[in-house]
Amino acid sequence: MIKRSLIILLLAFCWSAAARQAVGLDAMSVGADAMARGGAYLTAEQSGHYVFQNYAFLGRLSAPRFSLTAFDLISEVGYFSAAYSQNNFSLGFLRVQESGGELRDNAGNQRGGEISYTDSTVYGAYGFAAGRYAFGLRGKLQSKYFSEVDVSAAGLALDLAGAYQAQPYLTFGAELGNILATDLSWSNGLVENYGRSLGLGALFKVWGADGYWAGYKWPLHVYADVRAVETDHFWGAGAEYWLGSHIALRGGLKQTRDARGEQNAKLLQFTAGLGFNFANIYLDYAYNSGDNVAGNITHFFTLSYWWDAPRPPETKKEIKNVKAKKKVTKKKPKRTFRSTLDSAKL
Repeated sequence: MIKRSLIILLLAFCWSAAARQAVGLDAMSVGADAMARGGAYLTAEQSGHYVFQNYAFLGRLSAPRFSLTAFDLISEVGYFSAAYSQNNFSLGFLRVQESGGELRDNAGNQRGGEISYTDSTVYGAYGFAAGRYAFGLRGKLQSKYFSEVDVSAAGLALDLAGAYQAQPYLTFGAELGNILATDLSWSNGLVENYGRSLGLGALFKVWGADGYWAGYKWPLHVYADVRAVETDHFWGAGAEYWLGSHIALRGGLKQTRDARGEQNAKLLQFTAGLGFNFANIYLDYAYNSGDNVAGNITHFFTLSYWWDAPRPPETKKEIKNVKAKKKVTKKKPKRTFRSTLDSAKL
């Protein structure tokens, strides 16, 4: 019974309608750092997995980064995501696989084979910066397979993101999801559609070097996101406080749908977590409270590695011969118009 309910509630598979909204698992891919902040990530300037958060910040990336996230749900659902970012580009892969047991007939006899559901998405993102502004574009290819009826589906979608740094201590972020998308067409003729979404976020740096109150040494950052999906909306907010340079404490609240109550009912869930980094290795943990199926997705871990920023190229110092300079007479250049940017060369 648990396995059957899990398929219905988490993976949301419905065969009675000819057209419905596609089920997206992007909310599970944002990483443990964002989950611990109440799911707020649109203004996360520093991330190990930009392709799953705000990929507009790729324009300010100076060194490669790689991350992995994995967990099991009730020992039946396996979740895995990976991301790699370098220069202005980022690639990601998300896979959720559910095992519903062995195939049986009405009498309970084994028919051979297993009931399984697989949802995989490949992401590719590009970002660039222009002064205080940053912009990003992300494409995704999603494929699904349901073994019990031997059907599969595939679809494409395009997302757009942006960020604006109003002050050193204040940043705004935004994302338009599925601005262009194909239908998610199943091999049996059924069709799902990608619903458009809009996300808005804000980051306020309270303490730290760039904080509003810069006198406090260790950074305290407050995040808040609001996301509208078609005619519905959800919000999440959280804080991140650094104890020194290697440990971060996180906590927050997020709004979610009540799976057991009325269809339009919403709940507030508490989130918490911490981050630890040493020798360029980052380990983030998040705890998400919940009920029903969500209550079993409580522990998230993300492991990432950030390469050192590349050193600037060394320049050779010119050795000046003072005596030789006195003997050489420089010709006075003709007065011509030139840009002041090149004056150092003359």
